[in-house]
Parts: sequence; C-alpha cells; structure tokens
Amino acid sequence: MNIEAWKCFCAVVEEGSFRAAADRLHRSQPAVSQQIKSLERELGHVLLERKTCRLTPMGSLLYDRTRHILNETESLARELEDFDETQAGDLRVGTSDTTALYVLPEVVRLFAQNMPQTHLTMVNRPSQAIAEQVARGELDLGIVTLPISNEGLIERELFEQELVLVAPANHALAARNRVNLSELREEPFLMLNHHTRTGAVLHALFSREAFNPQVVLDSGSFEVIKRYVGEGIGVAFLPRVAVTPEDTQLATVNVPGLPRVRIGVIQRRHAYHTKAERAFLELLHAQLGGKGSKPPHESSSSKGST
Repeated sequence: MNIEAWKCFCAVVEEGSFRAAADRLHRSQPAVSQQIKSLERELGHVLLERKTCRLTPMGSLLYDRTRHILNETESLARELEDFDETQAGDLRVGTSDTTALYVLPEVVRLFAQNMPQTHLTMVNRPSQAIAEQVARGELDLGIVTLPISNEGLIERELFEQELVLVAPANHALAARNRVNLSELREEPFLMLNHHTRTGAVLHALFSREAFNPQVVLDSGSFEVIKRYVGEGIGVAFLPRVAVTPEDTQLATVNVPGLPRVRIGVIQRRHAYHTKAERAFLELLHAQLGGKGSKPPHESSSSKGST
C-alpha cells in the first residue's frame, strides 16, 4: 500500500465521487480510479461500491485507519517544516466572505507584517464546508459560525455577531431607530438561505414567533443581499458589521429579540499547530477583544502537541 493510493481512496469517500476527488487532488479521474483498483487488488477486497461510492465493510475499516495515518503524516511534515527556521511557512484559513471582508483585514495586515515569510491562503466557504476541510487537514484554521460539534475539532468563541434590519436609505423604516418583528409582515424580504447557519438561526426565530416573511429573494450570500437591499428590492437581516459608513444607500434599524450569532475559530484537535497558527490565533483574540471575544481556551493540542 502507498500513501498516494490512500489519498485517492479517502478523497473519493469524502467527496462522494471519483470526479470530485480528482478535482480536489488535481489529477485525472482515470488516475484516481486506477489508484483505487490497485489498492483493491493488493488487499483482495472491494472497498467501494462503484455506482454510489459507498464503503464496503472492509472499505470502512480501511478509511478510518488511513484517514488517521494521513492526518498524522501531515502533522509530522508540518512539525518538521516548523522546526526549520529558514523555511518559508504557510497558513491556510477558511472563513465566510463577510468575516473576510469586515472582521479580518486588520488581523491579516498585522500577520503579514509580523510573519512576512509565511504565505497565507484564505478560502471563503460556508461554515460546514470549512469545518469539514479543517477536520480533513486541508485547512489549518476555520473562522465559522458556532457550534460545529465535531469531536475532532477544538472550538474557541471569538465574538457574538449582532444582527440588524437593513433597509434602503429612502425607506420609511430608515427614519426609525427601532421596529418590532410583527411590524415587518408586509415588507418584501431578501432572506439568507436556511441551509446557512445564520439563516437557520433566523428561520428558527421566525418559527417561534409565528412570523412568515414575504420573501422575494433567497440567497446564501450576505454581500448579494446587501447589494440588492441597496437597489431597493427589499429589506433584510444582516450582521451589523457588514454595514459600513460608506454604505450611504443603506440604513440599519434595531429589532428587539433578534438572536446573536456566535463566531469562533476551529482547529483539528489531534494535530501539530504551527507557529503561524498560534500567531494568527493570538492576533485574532487581541484584535477582536472589543467585539465580545473571550480569551482562548488552551487544550492539550493547542501549543503544538500531537
């Protein structure tokens, strides 16, 4: 057995198809398929059902063990790189567009200034996708909506994100400082998709309050919703941080009872955490202290243990 075959096998399991696994690994689909066939011939067992990519019993056993070995192998490689002070490091961070745009700029600026040899890669995806990539070792840190509830991940809360009603600046509501949810029943709403974590929080609130918004647009992006509110298409609930003084076409209105969304950072629990990770974490907590962040909770793995 070889590590390349294990990587292909795990990628097919995690992506759910040979094509998606090939895209992730930057290889051709036939090359990935050949690696799986080679692995099955060597073991004498079928590992995957070809039509569904579901694991056979032997495949399930192999996946659990190989995923652990691959994670340990990567952790060792990163620890050895970290040991060599002359080598340029890298840090892979995943987060949402909104956090990247409105929360992280100062953190990134200071990180680049303090650690100029470290190459920072930022991936913008939904929280659940980020958590899956962190768990697989494809990302070092994720800044996501909590909770994630994955035993393989460490969660640290950074701050609570306040939601507000956002309306066009020329809307009748813009002149008000406060409005009750019940007064918004007839307003056209631009709604965050319920498959997102913040969208799910809002939909849970609506269910409890028996509030049925008149939704004219459903989107997974705060930035898309914000732009369309500015075009006068409707109103929306957005993070207060996403509305800046430059957004003169928008107005924010307080709505009592809106939930706060917990934003936090996640790391793999049983992994080596590099100097770059620890430096980025320190900057996160230092810069977000004014946003309601809590001091980092140190676990046994947070200072570089395996």
